[in-house]
Amino acid sequence: MRTALLAAFLSAGCAAPPPSASDLDGLFSPETSLWRGADAAYSVPLSPNRILWLFGDTFVASPGVPGRAGSRMVRNTLAIQSLPGAPAYFWRTRDGRAEDAFAPQSGEGWLWPLSGQRIGPRLCLFMMQMIAKGEGAFGFAFLKSVLLTVDNPDDDPAAWTIHQADIPHALRSPDVDLFFGSASLRFGDRLYIYGVRDHRTRGKNTVVARVDPETVADFRSWEFFDGTTWSHDISEARGLFGGASVEMSVSAIRGGLAAVYTDQGMSPQIVMRRAERPEGPWNETEVIHRCSEPQWSRNYFCYAAKAHPELAATDRELVVTYACNSMSFPEVVKDLRIYRPRFVRVSLD
Repeated sequence: MRTALLAAFLSAGCAAPPPSASDLDGLFSPETSLWRGADAAYSVPLSPNRILWLFGDTFVASPGVPGRAGSRMVRNTLAIQSLPGAPAYFWRTRDGRAEDAFAPQSGEGWLWPLSGQRIGPRLCLFMMQMIAKGEGAFGFAFLKSVLLTVDNPDDDPAAWTIHQADIPHALRSPDVDLFFGSASLRFGDRLYIYGVRDHRTRGKNTVVARVDPETVADFRSWEFFDGTTWSHDISEARGLFGGASVEMSVSAIRGGLAAVYTDQGMSPQIVMRRAERPEGPWNETEVIHRCSEPQWSRNYFCYAAKAHPELAATDRELVVTYACNSMSFPEVVKDLRIYRPRFVRVSLD
């Protein structure tokens, strides 16, 4: 996996398109298992050589059926990867049919995974609970933010003991949604949890909370950055930067921190911002990759970019994934090149 470095050199705030990370692109091949493709692709290091991968809507095929035709779509799956081996996928089954790996403890809808952190013996996972809604292009809407705590993440996922709690700081209203977990970061003695305030008319802004990692489930202990200092009052939270994406990553890199995401949430451009501290100030965006897949079809679009520092070959690069999807469902079923994590390597020089 960690073979020759393929780099894209940044200059004047722009990037020459880096080549595909061909040594990683086959990692989630939809032709080697019943897992036939998914989006999201958050990664959470469980140990120095063990990675948890979290996926959103996933095609799960029946044995002996090639491609995606006839596959069942579930709302989330996961994989455990022991480096340098291949991922072992997991979803639940009922009466022989694939089911979501994670289901809501209460309320309607389903869970889409966001970021996660290993905190001592436990695993914390942030998720969005979504509901079907006829309005809009995609037919779904945000319901609430959920924190899942796994007591025994070193066991097989089928044996995980999971606790769910609604994050009370989240907001759903006709004018604005606010959710947490788009990215998370251990920095110093705090856990920083990034969220998105989505105004219907003013766009998306990134906000951040911090908490002692050991008390992350005590939501009264969360503090929010108000632009100058930290407050326990969620109404004081101020945006760090605009053009935000629901899915993103914030990672420690050589010389500071990097926020990586798809520009405006849906775009061929993957961008990065740099800062020295989790609350910023964050610099202007640098375009670090331009996705070529939208040139394959007028229906194709890209989103869900994020970095995976644990896969980097050196401290001079970032490994980034993104998703490509199509407005035409038959194209998603037919084209196995899309709707799977796509990898690129980006030089930090």
